Amino acid sequence: MKAEPDPDKQIQAMDLFYEQVKRVHGRALWQTQGASKKSPTIPYLWKYKDFRPLLFKAAEIVPIELAERRVLVMANPGILTDWQASNTLLANLQIIKPGEVARSHRHAACALRVMVEGRGAYTAVDGEKSYMDPGDFVTTPNWTWHDHGNEGEETVIWLDGLDIPLVQGLETNFFEIYPDAKYPLSSPDDLSQRLYGSGSLRPTWIKHNALHSPLLNYKFAQTYAALKTIAEQTDGSPYDGVCVEYTNPLTGGPAMATIACFASLLCSGTRTKAHRHAGGTVYHVIQGTGRSVIGGKIFEWEEKDTFVVPSWTYHEHQAQAESVLFSFSDSPVLQRLGLYREEVLEEHGGYQKIEGTFKPLPVPERGVGVQQKT
Repeated sequence: MKAEPDPDKQIQAMDLFYEQVKRVHGRALWQTQGASKKSPTIPYLWKYKDFRPLLFKAAEIVPIELAERRVLVMANPGILTDWQASNTLLANLQIIKPGEVARSHRHAACALRVMVEGRGAYTAVDGEKSYMDPGDFVTTPNWTWHDHGNEGEETVIWLDGLDIPLVQGLETNFFEIYPDAKYPLSSPDDLSQRLYGSGSLRPTWIKHNALHSPLLNYKFAQTYAALKTIAEQTDGSPYDGVCVEYTNPLTGGPAMATIACFASLLCSGTRTKAHRHAGGTVYHVIQGTGRSVIGGKIFEWEEKDTFVVPSWTYHEHQAQAESVLFSFSDSPVLQRLGLYREEVLEEHGGYQKIEGTFKPLPVPERGVGVQQKT
C-alpha cells in the first residue's frame, strides 16, 4: 500500500520548485490559471475649469519652440505606470496662441482633435489644411504628416485623443519629425470636405486605399443638424440616446483604423439605461450639463469636461439640459480581434444602484513613461 505523502514536505518541495522556475524567469501556469487581471483604469472626470487656467499659464511661460506641442495630459489616477486616460487611450488638451505653429511630425499612433475653444486654428494633414470650429472632429490618421497653426486673433484650445498606449504596448510607437516646421500644402483648403462631406457621394476618379477615412474634418454644424433631425423622429438608443458614429464614407467603417468616434445627443431630461461593453471610452462634453453614473458612482459634468468609462463598466447618462457628448474608444481593435462584447443591466429596471459621488483623488506617485507626442 502506497504511503500518503507528507503535506509539509510536499509544500516545501513545491515552494523550492517554484523558486527554481522563478530563477530562470518562468512561472507555473497553474499558479494563476483562472485568475483575471484587473485593469488599473478607474472611472474619472477632468474638469475643464481646472485645466483652462493651467493651459493659459503654460502658454505664458512655455515657448512652443521648447514644448513643440503645448499639451496637458489627463492622467487616470488608477494607472501608476504612465500618464494616460485609459489602458489604451490618451486624452489631452492643447493650447496654441495666435501666430504660433506646432511643427510637423508623424507617428504610428492614430490621433484626433475636437475643437474646444476659439477660432482661426487649423490642422494640416499630408498637405491639406482644414480650419477648425468649436465641436469639429478632425482626424490625424497614423503615419500622416501633420502640423497645427493659429491664424486667428484668439488663443485656441482643443482636445487630443490618441491610441499611444495601445501602440506602445505593441512596441510599434514609431515617430518622425519633418525637416521644416510645416509640411508643404498640395491641395486646396478643406478639399476632402467638398469631396466626401456629403457622406453618400464619392468621387469616382480618386482611389483611396488607406484604412482611415479620406475625410479630414467632420464639421460639428453638420453633425448637430443631423442629430437634431433624427431626434425629431426617434428617441434613439435606450443606452446612448440619439447616437451617431463618425464613419469612413467609403466603407461605412470607423473613421480611423483603431479608434471609433461618436456623437450623442441627449435631450433635456433624458435618462439612459445602463449597459457595459469591452473597451474603454473617453467622453467629452461638447455642450450641455448633466451627470453619468459609472460603476455605481455619480459623475456631474458640464460643457467642455472630459471623463472616462473603463472597459466592462456599467454606465448611464442623464441630461439636465440638452447635451452633446463626443466619445472615442478602442472598439475597432477589439472587434477585429473577436473580443468585443456588450451587456445591458437587467436588474433594478436597468438603472444602477447609487453607491457614491465622484470626488477628485489625491495625486499618486507615477513612474516615468515614454515621452508622448501628439
